[in-house]
Amino acid sequence: MFKFLKGVVGGSGTGLKDLPYNIGEPYSIAWGSWVHYRGTSKDDGAPVSIFALTGCNANDGHLAAGRNGVKRLRTVRHPNILSFLYSTEAETFDGSTTKVTIYIVTEPVMPLSEKLKELGLKGNQRYECTLASFPLYDSDA
Repeated sequence: MFKFLKGVVGGSGTGLKDLPYNIGEPYSIAWGSWVHYRGTSKDDGAPVSIFALTGCNANDGHLAAGRNGVKRLRTVRHPNILSFLYSTEAETFDGSTTKVTIYIVTEPVMPLSEKLKELGLKGNQRYECTLASFPLYDSDA
C-alpha cells in the first residue's frame, strides 16, 4: 500500500508517467553521468533526444548541478546549443532506496561516434569529418 501511495504522490514536477515523450533505447556512449536515450513525441512521433541523470539522494551534488543546468538551458537561445523542449524530475522507489532522476528533452542529436559509424567513413574521410566537427583553432589568431 505504501509503495502505491509513494508512486502516486512521489516526485516533483509532473513526473515520468506524465512525460509527453516515449523513452527509447540508450546510446552505447554516455556523457559523464548522463545517459542519452533516443525518444519520440507522444503527440506526433517526432524524434527527440532524452538525457537522464540519476542520483540516490535528492541533495546529491550531481543532481544539484543537473538542476542548475536545466535552469540555464531553459533560458539560453543560441544556434550552437541544443534546443530545449521539456524537463521533469521523477522519484522512483525500488524497495529500499529512493532514486531521483532528472530528464531533459532536446531536439534529436546523436553522438559523433555513432554518426561516423552510420556514415561508414574510413581513413581520411573519417579524420576529415572529425576535424570539421571539432575545428582546431590557431592560438596566434
